Amino acid sequence: MNVISNHAHALYGYGALKFKDYLNLFRNAVEAKFEGYLSLNVHLPFEIQHPQIYPGFDQGLRFINLGEKLKRLFKIKLYWENAPAQNNKIWTLRHGQTDWVKVPGNIELCLDTGHLILGARTIGEARARIEKVLTERGQQIKHLHLHENDLAHDTHEQIGKVIDKKLLARLIKDKTYIFEKAVF
Repeated sequence: MNVISNHAHALYGYGALKFKDYLNLFRNAVEAKFEGYLSLNVHLPFEIQHPQIYPGFDQGLRFINLGEKLKRLFKIKLYWENAPAQNNKIWTLRHGQTDWVKVPGNIELCLDTGHLILGARTIGEARARIEKVLTERGQQIKHLHLHENDLAHDTHEQIGKVIDKKLLARLIKDKTYIFEKAVF
């Protein structure tokens, strides 16, 4: 697992769910508990984010339900991150943005700002996306991965072009967060 400021990022297969993703989720939850991580961040399954491309919406819900059960069992903070499918090495969107309509309304979320702004045509559109998700899902968002990019490639740049001081203050109010840097 990748750990930044004692917040852990679970291993995930970056494709349709496989048996090893369930094993990794269990292993990562155990590690988060015994290492005392402040939180465990797990990518929302592609079956939830891109149900029109990845069949198995019910399987995606089962994966989330397992994570929620592990969260209660181990008494850990587990958050589900918007992480739409990307093209490896160039880090552009493969199938478009996360379909937020299908994301369950009863789970705690990690909002990844860099992922959310991918594919926006302008900085104004990128900022509007963040504002929209904050308005619609603000009560669910408990943790943030703060970073920006060139709107096309997930380069994990520092904030400042899209997220100004006013938006940053609104984003971080009553939430934990990390400034996420590229790990590739």
